[in-house]
Parts: sequence; structure tokens; C-alpha cells
Amino acid sequence: MFAPYVLVPLSLALLLAAYTDLRRRLIYNWLTLPGILCFLLLHGLFHPAFLPKSLLGVVLLGGGSLLLAVLSGGQLGGGDVKLFALLGAALGWQAGLLATICTYLLAGCAALVIVLVRRFLSRTRAIRELPLAPFIAAGTALCYFVVGGTDEFVTVLQ
Repeated sequence: MFAPYVLVPLSLALLLAAYTDLRRRLIYNWLTLPGILCFLLLHGLFHPAFLPKSLLGVVLLGGGSLLLAVLSGGQLGGGDVKLFALLGAALGWQAGLLATICTYLLAGCAALVIVLVRRFLSRTRAIRELPLAPFIAAGTALCYFVVGGTDEFVTVLQ
């Protein structure tokens, strides 16, 4: 299970990012950058043994997302990259990687449904982009509720 110092701010940050991404197609720096720093400080204060995993989560999830953004020609936005880095800071690299996998599986399933619906209902207008923050929030929640009680997902809370 998550410690309250991780669960509450992470949930709020993900919900706010999902809302702003759906409404304005933006994930604000004032949310992600201080959030990364906040989680690193919280882990340093309350669970110092987890801090290296948290730092590695920022580097791997943020760096991996940045690489995807570059390789995709900008299809993955900068806000999404920073939100993944925030996820790595909050959950560490192992749980963050699992949440990232769930995120892309959910987004892929949604994109497949959209493509199939568009194909059979040709009158619908094309969707050029999907906001990813709602899928990041849903993928993280899925991981928490499905495997949240196991050591594979979160080792933060002892």
C-alpha cells in the first residue's frame, strides 16, 4: 500500500494533470517540476532508503519518455515527459515502469477502439491526438488497485 505522503499528492497531481490535459491539452510546469522536487524531498525525509530508486525513476521514466518524444517527432508532449518523471519520483523506477506499461496498454486499447469506430462510422471526424495524462492517471490507478498490495508495485511504505 502507498504511504499517505505519496498517495495523496500523487493522486491530486495526476487528477489535475488529467483535467488540464483534457481541457487545454496542457500539463503545466508549475505542477510537474515542483512535484518532482516535492517527492524527492519527501522520500529523503521520510524514507531515505527509497531515495535512490526515486532518483532513478526520474531519470529512467523522464529520460525514456524524452527519448520517445524525440523519436516520435513530438507526438509525446513535454508535459507528458515531465509527468512521467514525476511518476518516477513518486513511485520509484520499478513501480513507475509498471505504471508506465499499464498507461501505454490503456492508451493503445483506447486508440484501437477509436480507429475501429472511425473506420466503421466514416462520418466521424479524425482525432489527431489523444491526451496522455488521463491514461497516466488511469494506468497508475490500475496498478495501485490491481497489484498495489504486493511488493512488486510499491516498496515505499514500510
